[in-house]
Order: sequence, then C-alpha cells, then structure tokens
Amino acid sequence: MRRSALLAIAATLFVAPSAMARDFVVSEDKHTVNDASFTSRAAIVRMIGRTPKLTGSANIQLTDMAKSSGTVNVDLLSLDTGISMRNEHMRNFLETSKFPQAIFKFTSIKLDGNKLEPGKLVVGTATGTITIHGVTKPLTAPIELTYLPQGDPKYRPGDWLHFYSQFKTKVSDFNIALPAPMIGQKLANDLTIEIDGMAKAN
Repeated sequence: MRRSALLAIAATLFVAPSAMARDFVVSEDKHTVNDASFTSRAAIVRMIGRTPKLTGSANIQLTDMAKSSGTVNVDLLSLDTGISMRNEHMRNFLETSKFPQAIFKFTSIKLDGNKLEPGKLVVGTATGTITIHGVTKPLTAPIELTYLPQGDPKYRPGDWLHFYSQFKTKVSDFNIALPAPMIGQKLANDLTIEIDGMAKAN
C-alpha cells in the first residue's frame, strides 16, 4: 500500500509539468473565423486589407504565462481590400513577392495572476517582435486570451486557445515607401493591426 502511494505521487510529479505546458497550432475552427487586418485611415480614405490566412504555433505555459512563447504569421499575398486594383497597388508597395508574410513573434506574456483558467477571458500584454517588409522591430501589444478545454466533442473537439490583439504601428518604420497621393487620396503612415484567431492543442 505504501509502495502504491509512493508510485502515485511519483507519477503525479512526473506528468504535472507536461500537463501545465501545452503546444498549440493556429488552426481553422468552424465556429470562429481566423482574421488579420491592416487598417489605414487618411483624410478622405479608409483602407482595410484583411485575410483569414494565419499560421503559427505556440508553447503555452498555462500556470506560468510569462514563460510562454510562439509565432503568428500573416499571409500578405492574400490581403484583400475589396477592390482588385487597390489590392495590386498594396502588394506593390508592400513588395509581397519578396516579403510575403508579416511575422509576430512573442517571447513572453504578462497577465494578472500569470495563468490561464478554463473558459475565462484574460487580458494582458505580449512582448516580442514584429517583422514586416524584412524589417524587425520590438513590440509590446495588448492581448486577450481564452483557454477552451474540450467540452462537447461534437461542438468543438480538442482543446483550443482563442487569441486577439489590436495595436498601432507606422508604415515608415518598416522601410516602406508610401505611394504618391492619387486623386487627393493618400495612404496614411499610421497603421492599425488586428489579429483574431484560434489555435488547437497538439
């Protein structure tokens, strides 16, 4: 009996760390659409380019989120502004043939309580880097996370993590030449980036 108890304790100690660390992969969920958008608002034009094509992965330390890390990639080739000619212009000045992705890499997440609880929305900041047009800059951005362990497998099989972030940056920070004004319309230097997605546990 004593030997069984010791084995049970040893087994608990062995599996506990792995249970607290989960590997997630950005995936399509039939109930939540992945979406990334880049919004530029000038004096008389508001341009939004968006795409559902997100990829990436993360190691999430559920009870020590400061040690979490990961990457989210946005496919710039698939950005759509709703106007085909404008799409072409946007891809030209972003040089998407050379730099087809925007890369968001985080090396730490700061949350109140430093942990995720099932089904609870938590708000914090993610620290890392952003790479656009081949230029990498440091980034600290607000982030919202919800850990969704499997409930009804018919509704959403597997364990999931919902993530959301919105932050501002400047086009000129990434050595991107703004296009010349066209009929009084000009792309603004200020850019709002919004990322909303789902990742599934391996």
